Amino acid sequence: MTDRDDFDPDVLDLLARAVAPTTPPPTLRGRLFGRIAGRDRVLPFLDRFANLCDLPSDEAQAHLHEIDKDDAWEEMTDGVRFFDFEGGPAIGDAHGGLVRVAPGAKFPMHTHVGEERILVLQGSAEDDQGRVFRPGDVIVSADGTAHEVRTVGDVEVIYAAVVVALEFPETEDGG
Repeated sequence: MTDRDDFDPDVLDLLARAVAPTTPPPTLRGRLFGRIAGRDRVLPFLDRFANLCDLPSDEAQAHLHEIDKDDAWEEMTDGVRFFDFEGGPAIGDAHGGLVRVAPGAKFPMHTHVGEERILVLQGSAEDDQGRVFRPGDVIVSADGTAHEVRTVGDVEVIYAAVVVALEFPETEDGG
């Protein structure tokens, strides 16, 4: 086995220069960027999403394809929208949903009634305890725990959630 310190930086530089730069063909480049930016950008999480919500793959994919349809979402608070759907029998009394949190917005302080499980599909978020969540992360919040979550960076956060209920503290104006 070779130690990393055994490599001569000049040799590495020569090797790097020996490789000709390549550009993918325009059709491949277009397909790649289309997948990254389009509705299929979250499909790498399809199996995990289907498992989380106890849905057949085709039904789970149909829900994920709703991500970019503005009319599928309901506003919850300023900068937070949601899309609810029925999960499979394994989620019991819980229900499934997708949540969008705009850059600079936060999902308000809430207490979980029953366990909540979420799968981050896009963007990064941080809770009030300083934990940062990124795409692919699964977060389990126990019954009775409370927190708020805000976006990190300039990308909208989208996550799937399976939750029984949430309780929100009353505001000063009684809302």
